[in-house]
Amino acid sequence: MNSAGKRFTYVIVGAGSAGCVLANRLSEDPANSVCLIEAGPTDRSPLIHVPLGVMRLINHPRLNWNFTTTPQKHAADRKIAVPRGKTLGGSSSINGMVYTRGQPSDYDDWASLGNPGWSFREVLPYFRRSENNRDFRDSVYHGTEGPVQVGFLDQYNPLSEIFFQAGEALQYRRNEDFCGETHEGFGRRQASIARGRRSSTSTAYLAPARHRPNLEILTGALARRVVVEDGRATGVEVEIGNEVRVVGADREVILSAGAIGSPHLLLLSGIGDGDELRAMGIDVKRHLPGVGRNLQDHIAAAVQYTSPTTVPYGLSWKSLPWLAWNVVSYPFTGRGLLANNILHSGAFIRSLPGLARPDVQLILVPAIRDKKGRMGRGFGFGILSVLLRPKSTGRVFLQSADPKSAPGIDPDFLAESEDVETIVRGLRIARRLVETEPFAPYRGAEIDPGREVESADGMAAYVREKSHTAYHPVGTCTMGPGKEAVVDAELKVHGIAGLRVADASIMPTLIGGNTNGPAIMVGEKAADIILGRPPLPADDLP
Repeated sequence: MNSAGKRFTYVIVGAGSAGCVLANRLSEDPANSVCLIEAGPTDRSPLIHVPLGVMRLINHPRLNWNFTTTPQKHAADRKIAVPRGKTLGGSSSINGMVYTRGQPSDYDDWASLGNPGWSFREVLPYFRRSENNRDFRDSVYHGTEGPVQVGFLDQYNPLSEIFFQAGEALQYRRNEDFCGETHEGFGRRQASIARGRRSSTSTAYLAPARHRPNLEILTGALARRVVVEDGRATGVEVEIGNEVRVVGADREVILSAGAIGSPHLLLLSGIGDGDELRAMGIDVKRHLPGVGRNLQDHIAAAVQYTSPTTVPYGLSWKSLPWLAWNVVSYPFTGRGLLANNILHSGAFIRSLPGLARPDVQLILVPAIRDKKGRMGRGFGFGILSVLLRPKSTGRVFLQSADPKSAPGIDPDFLAESEDVETIVRGLRIARRLVETEPFAPYRGAEIDPGREVESADGMAAYVREKSHTAYHPVGTCTMGPGKEAVVDAELKVHGIAGLRVADASIMPTLIGGNTNGPAIMVGEKAADIILGRPPLPADDLP
């Protein structure tokens, strides 16, 4: 569609986890005209909709921004991949489809930092509004009528039960619901998959709204800057092909381009640290030094083992008939390996006694992963140790004033030695799990890091050399009242009228779990705030 010269009530930048939610909710009222701007293509690729296709999306040349960090001086000077979705649905179209929310107290932290309305009791109704959980039908913690389809997988690798038994052998509890009263313990992970297909925000929210005449969706449209006139956002300059045009906003511009894209666009628009912007030749519209700061992400490292059995998934001559059957049967059944994300089981644990809540997530991967994170040759398994609450923080910054140039991304991973120590404790617990009796028939040789790596220094070096992001960046447009804050509790950008940010970038602290479900919740809550509706009633939890 040609939007040149057109004006809309609302202009949304980024058709990702929160942006698709907003496009749907804001266009429900036919009196509102809404334009949704997405830099990537439509989400037609089968790799998106077939869950196992996630292994090919992690570095897809068209559907992924394929960002990388600057050399990480505390992580062996490596550039670490930062995949981000570049298509309708954003990262919800390329992620691992795991549905968790973190610990309830994570959201109470947000409220305690000066963000009224964001405690767990107050955000839980928005989680429920977004969710259709087919397994927990009578739980106060879950919704059953929302757009996002959530549930247990149709099959779990047998190693999952072995993993749970190993946890019990070490005195850890089982947990039937990671999104219930607590996420602590060992359990099966639910996923945003239904009838063998991914439930992204594009399929859940955007598809039902596409027919509305008051919703215009632009794909292949690169947002170059927010147009700010006399302290007010009045539109967005976009580039489609070789044409640059301005899409006007009568009421608001809403940035939902994610924890990398939203601060990048603010900086390009002259909103950020004034000295740094002037050094780039950008006219300063608002000095907000917190833009791009407070970047936080989960980082992980794994222990991996071969297996003398074919119980784990693997690529070999022995597995070819089974793999072929899964490929042939999937179109008819919507079940089996292709309908699976392979991220079956996990545990949220406290790596030290006395901690108030889990600081490590363990993830069982029932296959050997190659250097690109895909299923490798042979049979084996791994356990990831994921740092849930990193002390190290970084930033997103401009490397160029050219909107087509990637931003600089420096998470400053592992700058704090405490982060390394926590991941190492998780790896040692993972080793202890594999050494329990339940794993004995399935345990082969340890291939990463190898049993010869045992000392504190050796384990720390392994983490610095082999760790990688768990794909959950947040915090770069922090919500709050402080000096480093970018938006207030209503997600309005400080000092700029008619401009909000609504995505994972507004999270002041990183939650202890996967961030897609929470980003969707942000979109749901933001819609009510923008439309001036009273918030959903806070829950009176037991």
